[in-house]
Amino acid sequence: MSFFSSGPRRKLFTAGSSLLAILMLTIALQGCSYVSSFFAKDDADLDDAGQAEGDNLPPPIANVSVTYKRPGDSLVRATVIKFFGAEVIANRQRGPAQTESVVRFDGGVPIWEFKTTESTLGSIIGAGKTKYALKTIEYAKLPQHFTQIIPEEGSPEPLDRGSYYVFQIERQSGSTSYQAVKVLADGSLQAYGAQPRAGSSYLLCCNVTSDFPEPVTLPEATANPSTAGPPPEEPPPDQPPAGESPDSGGPPAPEPGP
Repeated sequence: MSFFSSGPRRKLFTAGSSLLAILMLTIALQGCSYVSSFFAKDDADLDDAGQAEGDNLPPPIANVSVTYKRPGDSLVRATVIKFFGAEVIANRQRGPAQTESVVRFDGGVPIWEFKTTESTLGSIIGAGKTKYALKTIEYAKLPQHFTQIIPEEGSPEPLDRGSYYVFQIERQSGSTSYQAVKVLADGSLQAYGAQPRAGSSYLLCCNVTSDFPEPVTLPEATANPSTAGPPPEEPPPDQPPAGESPDSGGPPAPEPGP
């Protein structure tokens, strides 16, 4: 006789099989989610990190990747310029699937700048040059062997959601690269390679999104329950208003005189 011939055992096996299938599907979905999050990161020049709306969000983070085309090249100076608005004034086709945009930014305030010290400039072309060939720069964290110029003291202001920034990287070889960045409401970044034009205009490449010049809607900060006062107390429904008698429903009768 087969082990699965009886009715109750067949139902028990079927239920157990369904539970096992659900468990395996859950594990598979979690695995796919982990793989997706792992491979979602790309090696773009500027990475970002942010939180979801509704949380007490930390300042946005920007990590700039520095590349060198010439052997033995190194970083000399890095500058971050803040802008408060943007306007796309021209578009032109660069290739079959690429469009360049000339964007004019509003403002232009340097908020962070650092460079190699004068005492170390001579060693850049010597044996110690690798100390200055930085691969990455994290905003507001001064690298070793460099001197901060702006601000003169303390850390620069945190990146501001809804604002625009241009990261300018100068190398010992004389080459300079630029990246234009918009900080979104959730702290993530939109970044494009840029080349300076007249005034505060830059040529951005490529395929600038239509909402790049639009203002962002900032997330509301979550209220702290510990600072909120207690709700007002309501009188019991059967308690009469002040000055009325609970028996008659009207104001109490005056007491008779002596």
